Amino acid sequence: MNQRELAALGVALLLVLPVPTAGAQASRDSAGPVVLAGVTLFDGTGHPARPNQSVLIEGERIAAIFPAGSRPLPPGATLYDLAGRYLIPGLIDTHVHVATDPSGEDSRARTEQRLRGALLGGVTAVRDMAGDVRALASLQRDALLGEIASPDIYYAALFAGPSFFADPRTHDASRGLVPGQVPWMRAITDTTDLPRAVAEARGTGATAIKLYAALSGELARRITAEAHAQGLLVWAHAALRPARPIEVVEAGVDAVSHASLAARAMDEDAGLDTLFSAMVRRGTILEPTLLVFADTPPVLGLAGTVTTAAHRRGVTIVAGTDTLGAAGSDSLTLPNLHRELELLVTLAGLTPAEALESATRNAAAALGAQRIRGTIEVGKLADLVALRDDPLLDIRNTRSIELVVKRGRVVRTTRCC
Repeated sequence: MNQRELAALGVALLLVLPVPTAGAQASRDSAGPVVLAGVTLFDGTGHPARPNQSVLIEGERIAAIFPAGSRPLPPGATLYDLAGRYLIPGLIDTHVHVATDPSGEDSRARTEQRLRGALLGGVTAVRDMAGDVRALASLQRDALLGEIASPDIYYAALFAGPSFFADPRTHDASRGLVPGQVPWMRAITDTTDLPRAVAEARGTGATAIKLYAALSGELARRITAEAHAQGLLVWAHAALRPARPIEVVEAGVDAVSHASLAARAMDEDAGLDTLFSAMVRRGTILEPTLLVFADTPPVLGLAGTVTTAAHRRGVTIVAGTDTLGAAGSDSLTLPNLHRELELLVTLAGLTPAEALESATRNAAAALGAQRIRGTIEVGKLADLVALRDDPLLDIRNTRSIELVVKRGRVVRTTRCC
């Protein structure tokens, strides 16, 4: 496959329903309306939870929200009596890697199992932060067509300085071709034709450009401007070495990853206060990825401190794991996002409601998908999770999943805790 053909890779976003496979059971014909009745509704919009609500689903969208019993149900509607249950928007993991090495550790079978487990664990969309887009495009298509049980997938094309492409992961994600010379793993220099590089990245079906490493602040600014001009988001590491965190933010990127990297600002003249002020002014999102440092207490503590300070200053926080979750043999292993939510509360000081927003409304904004997902509102995708226990009392109750809905299709789970 030549570079022109690679640049033409893309995925049509066909809005159709997924078909649950092993570990999940389709509980209705997707053609008929569905009513989830009697729930306490946390809609993710910032409003207080509302008791005894019903949600009407028609096709893949939310058609109505109303007090239970206040109106007749549509003829032929399938009714789920969820009295005493809690309904939240489908969760979004804003940092996963599911196709770094599709021929090795990320084999198709293993990846499908991990994605299925994530869906059954309440994750209805993910942001993949760079991998082999030949595999990602296929997974994205199959998730949307319902050929695999999976969250919807948004993914990035990676741009970095030439020195980064000695990293073996770039070779795994470009297998058969030259890393740094393919549209989804591009080495960028001051002489790169940026309009063409961005256009070729866009042709892979990517939602965003990810800025990874070995880039100057000025080059980050130029890439970001071109990406935005072509309708792509820009996601970046909080430090690009040599670009400092403040330079990354002032370059205009939409979101930065890793609070541990943002901590570099503590040793710079600008400092964290200046960094967070710039993030609030520009609307830059912070994705801390706390869980990935759980086995390194000093780094985890530092990341928690930075996240707490950012949150107090009004920076928008989103939940991302960098790990998604293991592939359980029964596909019922809880995805790691639930642990990330717990850390955002216990370590970073978010309230349970704020933690939920970090994985719903805020996360949808990070994907550029806030018009269609992230909150429970009429007209949005019916991505919903019914819980046995109240997540506003204890964020760990997001694990008490009884029902998952993705794009209007109800999926039962057998998970109990």
